[in-house]
Amino acid sequence: MIRFRNFLPFIGAGLVATAIIGASTPAHADFTVRVTDVNSSTGTTSTTQTQATANGAGVFNGTFLNVGNFSVTLVTDIATTGPGFAKASETLNISYNGPTPGGSTDKLIIEILDTNFTNPTVPNLAVVTSNASPSTTDLAATNVTMTSGVLANNATLGAAGTTLGGLLGGTTGTGTMGTASSVLSPNPVSGAQFAIFNPFAFYQSFTIAGITNTSAATGSISAGSIVSAVPEPGGVALALTGLSAMAGAGWVRRRKASPAV
Repeated sequence: MIRFRNFLPFIGAGLVATAIIGASTPAHADFTVRVTDVNSSTGTTSTTQTQATANGAGVFNGTFLNVGNFSVTLVTDIATTGPGFAKASETLNISYNGPTPGGSTDKLIIEILDTNFTNPTVPNLAVVTSNASPSTTDLAATNVTMTSGVLANNATLGAAGTTLGGLLGGTTGTGTMGTASSVLSPNPVSGAQFAIFNPFAFYQSFTIAGITNTSAATGSISAGSIVSAVPEPGGVALALTGLSAMAGAGWVRRRKASPAV
């Protein structure tokens, strides 16, 4: 009989590998957040406000911005990185203080740019996966859209009132904001595989349009995106084959060492 303790070295190695793969640390990312109020009927920008930090702390929160008929608080923007992945998550509080009727012409664009990511590393293929959930007590909007993706090198924001295009591995989720929590669809959503760059930037935008309720209304959005290296099937198969061979060789050695009965 093969004793359980004979497998302890393999189990221990597996646990160590799992711990290493799952470990994450704050990313040394720099952040820019821009909020823009746009008249959705004319396409003109009412007002815009930008705030940035270059401290590389991996966390950018407590930012309060007023634009037109909106107030936006970036409650938290946390970026973390680990072997083969980088991820960013946000929580946004939004207040609408505009006229009623007339809110349907207001469109709010929130952009978040996190730069200086170096994980995953070149030349990996990578994929972006995103999800988002709007929630509200009284703010209602007929259209909520989140886009997320990667930009090569350390990109900058474009013109106010527009969102960046040309995203690598770009994802899009759409939905509404009503009387309760919901999720954007599809949720989660994954983009096409692409060749990673180092460094690269995360870009996310949130567009909220078609405000349908009274003034002094509030809501929020929680969202997250992760860019992760695509596992190489050949490498995974080779690793599994090697592990099987090691286990088999150990079993043969133990059989040869066993006394005959």
